Amino acid sequence: FFSSSLSSHMATMTSTNTTPSKPHRLISTSQILPHGHLDYVHDISFDYYGRRFATASGDRTVRVWDLNSDGMWMSGELGGGKPNEWVAARGAVRRVCWSHPEFGQLLATAGADHSVVIWEEREGNFKSLATPDDTLTMLSGSATNNNNSSSSSDTTSSRWVQKATLSDARRAVTTVEFAPRHLGLRLATGSSDGVVRIYEALDTMNLNHWKLDGVIETAGVEDEVDGGAGDGGEAIGENSGGGATSSNENMGVSSLSWCTGRFEPATLCIGCSSGRASIYRYDDGARSWVEVIRLPNHATGNGIPRGVLDVAWAPNVGRSYHLIATCGKDHRLKVHRVKRGRGGGGKGEGATAAASSSSLVYEGTEDLDRSEVWRCQWNLTGTVLASSGDCGVVKLWKSDFQGKFKCISEIVGDTTGMAAASAVRNQ
Repeated sequence: FFSSSLSSHMATMTSTNTTPSKPHRLISTSQILPHGHLDYVHDISFDYYGRRFATASGDRTVRVWDLNSDGMWMSGELGGGKPNEWVAARGAVRRVCWSHPEFGQLLATAGADHSVVIWEEREGNFKSLATPDDTLTMLSGSATNNNNSSSSSDTTSSRWVQKATLSDARRAVTTVEFAPRHLGLRLATGSSDGVVRIYEALDTMNLNHWKLDGVIETAGVEDEVDGGAGDGGEAIGENSGGGATSSNENMGVSSLSWCTGRFEPATLCIGCSSGRASIYRYDDGARSWVEVIRLPNHATGNGIPRGVLDVAWAPNVGRSYHLIATCGKDHRLKVHRVKRGRGGGGKGEGATAAASSSSLVYEGTEDLDRSEVWRCQWNLTGTVLASSGDCGVVKLWKSDFQGKFKCISEIVGDTTGMAAASAVRNQ
């Protein structure tokens, strides 16, 4: 239910404009979209320019929407026609994301069938690999020849072609995200087996071949549990660790987000179902990913871990520090502040993981909202944070002159179906 309402809320956000004379009053227009899926919409992702978005559903399909010249969202050709939709997995499609347009129109989908699929948009009339029958046959590994049964609908139902399938995960893939452009055509995936896998395209002109470039084992990292769990961040060094392991540790990775700073090495923020959110950085000396900062856990007042639902690393535009937003099942939305340190430890042959961690320093955390928040996302400049949850409201947050975040606007969606769903749950 939540995912279905989120798609309309996020579409509303793209058409929200600020009035120059009154920067804190937002004028918004909305378009209610019948998404056309036969199940819940699990994810929605806008492209780099914000003029296209893709929806992923539990009915195994992905649908792409385009903004036409009249400012209306349509699925399929801008002049009309069949929806730009195709079957993308053998199970529910959990996540979908776009690559940078420099690498073409690429989509990555993560599914409950333990795989990530790379899709490329092609123009012109051709027999699509994304028609339902062909896709299911292709994914099952048995190709069939239907040369005599092709029809006009086969050549126009979709323009997306499957390029590669990444199936190293041992359990369902829960999150996927392309890396920033300056890191090349790379992809990070997180799965319920507690592993984050980083893939890289061997040739950007041939997207059929991807190599496994790195692995982050989050399930084997020990959590320190104390009376003040969730109250402070922690720098990870050689002598850290050794605490009790959370009972929810084996539930896996729930979300991840890349650091987009051009002057930073490859860095990821990873949220786990154990309630832990950590920052990992690639260490050139060790040729591996190391945990450098452990952010405050999402936990109850008694220290009971609650899962992280989403993480979002804010784009860094002229700031000397980084902002990372996390939300969890503890009904808390947090913004963490991480500053670049002097960074003297990453140089020399004897540099250790603890030394390299000094390049990022945890500064503090601010609690924004204590309502049920499921997803959070920053705008392009990293100045406005959007959050959404089961209440059917998208909240926009912005920091004031003191650096404290305030809710500047609330966008209320269509709550007609929400009341009916709530009544059914209460029966």
